[in-house]
Amino acid sequence: MKNIYAILLITMLIFVGCNNSNPYSDPQLWYNLTNEAGTCDYDVFYILPTCVWDRVNSIGDTLHYADPLLASDREAMRPSFELAQEIFGEEANFYSPYYRQITLESWRSDSLVEALFPLSMADITHAFDYYMKNMNNSRPFVLAGFSQGAKCVVELVKLLTPEQSAQLVAAYVIGYGVTASDTTEYKQIKPAKGNGDVGVTICYNTVASIDAISNSLAPSAICINPLNWTTSAQPAFLNDSVTVHVDKQYNVLIVDGFNPDDYYLPALGFLLKKGNYHLQELYFYRDNLSQNVKQRCHNFNSNEELSN
Repeated sequence: MKNIYAILLITMLIFVGCNNSNPYSDPQLWYNLTNEAGTCDYDVFYILPTCVWDRVNSIGDTLHYADPLLASDREAMRPSFELAQEIFGEEANFYSPYYRQITLESWRSDSLVEALFPLSMADITHAFDYYMKNMNNSRPFVLAGFSQGAKCVVELVKLLTPEQSAQLVAAYVIGYGVTASDTTEYKQIKPAKGNGDVGVTICYNTVASIDAISNSLAPSAICINPLNWTTSAQPAFLNDSVTVHVDKQYNVLIVDGFNPDDYYLPALGFLLKKGNYHLQELYFYRDNLSQNVKQRCHNFNSNEELSN
């Protein structure tokens, strides 16, 4: 563990440098800044899921973080950036930072994740601060993240100022959990109740059965079905033969109709049990998510117009 903290300190010093400038002033730390100034009516600030594995450096140390400037790590992140922009950014100014995310192997150990996560979150906090001061220009914004990125979204919503909370259209916490204490301690975390409410948090995790819930991912106190946008147990059709409903006891989505064997990856068996559809959380509902972001942003802007 001492080696982890030593590497953590060295990495932080190298990344931030010896002055107090925000490292996210460097455009290399942002994905696809083709619309940096923002010409759309609203923004999406998206945080990537875990995309990289451990690697060993030249002196034999195992590195548990992605390197945002390393070509191979950037390439590993590219498909996730592209998918997120297709889903969330069709009508938005899309801002998504590279960051020193925790590697996949690190999630074998809860204690290791807790030791490593503060650095990853510090990057996201720096990125969001730079975004708000230099890119947002007082526009309404959506926060969205999947898996490790969703964990970051939960923590980021907790840090929002009252002024920032007033600009928040919605926070999408996909493939992670919002705890009961999160909702009671942080008034800015408001569970979504339908398909169009704003200033709310959307959260869900998907499994074939209760016994497929992952022990490594946080349990959630809230859940909404992204097919019918209800928190009830009413099932909705994903396709002609597959339904999805909310299990009210465990606050997860239950999918009936798929063969779990078709979605199981043995290489990630240490994290995801057979029947856990974590890797499909965006793919299953991509059209619904894309439409929902647009609807909530339209509602937010309509409410703003009525209040002026």
